[in-house]
Amino acid sequence: MKKIKLDFQINQNIYYRTGVFFIAITILINVLNRLELIPSDLYQLRLFSVSIGIPFYFYGIFYHYTQVKDLFFIKQTLLGLLIGLVILILIHYF
Repeated sequence: MKKIKLDFQINQNIYYRTGVFFIAITILINVLNRLELIPSDLYQLRLFSVSIGIPFYFYGIFYHYTQVKDLFFIKQTLLGLLIGLVILILIHYF
């Protein structure tokens, strides 16, 4: 039985951190728009932050994998992304 790894080296990866930052900005814009606290013009900024954040996030994971060669970390990260995607889809439909 494999234990869940918490790899702190990836937090030092600038690409990963940049991707997470832009994805967090996107989530913040979505929440503020849903609560109608920002004008609709700013809502279009989320497309920019998503188009920058997601490639940086995946490149950060790829760069970390090339340095460490840990396949279990990639499986764990993709499983987390899949669970998050399912949660977002369920929230969107209900």
